[in-house]
Amino acid sequence: MAKPNSVLFHKIETVPISKVTVWDEVEARLLNTDGIDELVKSIQEEGLQNPPVVQKNKDGTFKLIAGQRRLEALTRIGAKTIPVLVVKKPYDDEDAKAVSIIENLHRKQMNTAEMAQACDFLIKSMKSTKKASKALGITPQTLRKYAGFASIPLKLQELVPKIISKNDVLRLYRILPKVEDSIEIANKIKRYSPSAKKRYLDALELDPTASHATIRRMANHFREKQNIRIKLSTENAKLFTKMAADESLEPQELATKIISLWISKKSK
Repeated sequence: MAKPNSVLFHKIETVPISKVTVWDEVEARLLNTDGIDELVKSIQEEGLQNPPVVQKNKDGTFKLIAGQRRLEALTRIGAKTIPVLVVKKPYDDEDAKAVSIIENLHRKQMNTAEMAQACDFLIKSMKSTKKASKALGITPQTLRKYAGFASIPLKLQELVPKIISKNDVLRLYRILPKVEDSIEIANKIKRYSPSAKKRYLDALELDPTASHATIRRMANHFREKQNIRIKLSTENAKLFTKMAADESLEPQELATKIISLWISKKSK
């Protein structure tokens, strides 16, 4: 895969704006329209200072690589043409999609929901979690957690970050798929420290039907638990790490879950 920053560009060309297209409907939904009116005003007063990057298709149309907001602003103005920077050596599809998404991600500080939506789109576009995570500069596990966040109900997404963290709401939703139940618990533990929330969710996972008071007592018992080291062979350690990643958990979280469930069954 060619590195995006190694691509050389042609000189600026002016092309019909109708011939410039974004990736697809999914990509178009990622457009953040905040500040578009200000961008329109700036272009009207000072002109377009930074032309969008495109690559030319075989049919004579142009695929937008970076600059979706600028394209949207010029479209609102009613422009018939647009100055663009055409790549000299076209990106392959994977690089082009990565550049398009990354430009959106780094343009401003995205909130968790926007980041999750972008990661979910990029995984589907590149058809590889490993390639997508490398393009974004994050670990595959972090990427999977963001993508998983994109699939949970909007009411739960809105709890992050004021009520509960992204990781905690993902775990809570896995334990209590009923949205109303998850929201109720999230509000009950919102003032807990991160470690207290973790203990509470550990206990809740063991018995999702227990009362809040019972879960609190169980969580308090977990506070006194000892750290236990388990030695695995290299092969089993790799397998266990993969299993944890498949569950979108840290290896320590998966180990705690397995051991806690085993102890719970033995104690009955």
